[in-house]
Amino acid sequence: MNTVQTPTSPLQRNLVKSLLPLGLFGLLALAGCGASPSMSGSTSSESAGAPASAPAAEGALASDSEGSNKANPMGGSNAPGNATAQLIQAASAIPRKIIYNATVDLLADNFTTAQRSLLSLIQKHKGYLSETNIGSTPGSPREGTWKIRVPEAEFSGFMADVVKLGELQTTHTDSQDVTAEFYDLQARISNKQVEEKRLLDHLQRSTAKLSDILQIEREISRVRGEIEQMQGRLRVLANMTSLTTITVTLHEVKGYVAPKPTTFGSQIARSFQSSVDALADVGKAIILIVVALAPWAIISLIIGFPLWRLVRRFYKL
Repeated sequence: MNTVQTPTSPLQRNLVKSLLPLGLFGLLALAGCGASPSMSGSTSSESAGAPASAPAAEGALASDSEGSNKANPMGGSNAPGNATAQLIQAASAIPRKIIYNATVDLLADNFTTAQRSLLSLIQKHKGYLSETNIGSTPGSPREGTWKIRVPEAEFSGFMADVVKLGELQTTHTDSQDVTAEFYDLQARISNKQVEEKRLLDHLQRSTAKLSDILQIEREISRVRGEIEQMQGRLRVLANMTSLTTITVTLHEVKGYVAPKPTTFGSQIARSFQSSVDALADVGKAIILIVVALAPWAIISLIIGFPLWRLVRRFYKL
């Protein structure tokens, strides 16, 4: 069995004390060299693993995006936005109610011909005359104004044809959108009709005193009046939107022969002729009166003469 001999002399003990720190330093140095490769290896492995994790994350994001796209084919997941789009689409499908008015001012070569052509156009486009005003002053061309109603579908065609009747001077077209008012009236009428029905049902089932029944009847009358007022306005809007209003004015400027201006001599002759005509009319009236009274005069003589003889004889006696 081998035994370890411990240094016993002072020199040996000093040598051991001197070499011990050097040995410990060497051991620490060797341990550091061994740890550096392992740490660098772990760092490199982490660096190499980073690109692998990045594609994995990108794949996860791509899968989420695909999932959301599959859930919403339009590419959007905002439910209020889709609801707004549906409301806009529904509103655009509602027929619009528009009032069209137009005025056309024309110069016509021949007033009579232009008037006949205008009446033919009205029949062609299924319209009707609402108002007519034709007149002229001595020495001036004739002028006429027609207010015409044609269906909305015929408005463009009529306007295209009417401007061909003469030389166009001015034209004006305006429109008024009453869609909101029209459908609002329809909704209000429906609500009021429901209210009226509810009041009528309550009146039929009511067993209250007379004053309460009279109050219900007054409410029914009020609601019925509001319904009739709104229905009247709705009918007006329906008429104005279904039929357009076109005002056509024709001025005759060519082919018109104005009457000759009157002279003083012609005025004297006209006055004398008027007096003669008036005297002749008076003579005719007198003759007619005499003829009308002749039968009565004959009857008066037949009856009156014997009476006169009788009265005269009576006074002689």
